[in-house]
Amino acid sequence: MSKMQIVGFEGSSGVGKTSGKAYAMGQIHTLATLAEPFSENGISKGQMGTTYRCPLPLVEKIKHLQPPFAADVDVRPVMRFGKREDEVFDILPLSTAKAAA
Repeated sequence: MSKMQIVGFEGSSGVGKTSGKAYAMGQIHTLATLAEPFSENGISKGQMGTTYRCPLPLVEKIKHLQPPFAADVDVRPVMRFGKREDEVFDILPLSTAKAAA
């Protein structure tokens, strides 16, 4: 598990218009701190966004929370069609956040 700042999340399900097949997908958007610069003359401050794929039930589990919030996130590498991807397997919010209005 890694502690992450979740700044957004999305999820969708339905039936594809073209394929006629059911789909369910989700993703979370987090902040990652920039690494230290390579040299003493370099500059590196702040954070940038990163996105992780996750199953829709995980997004539904946190949908009542208002971003941003801290969470322990279980991210593991998976191979999808021969390409390595990071996928979320669990999300455990670390604080009680206010519900979205």
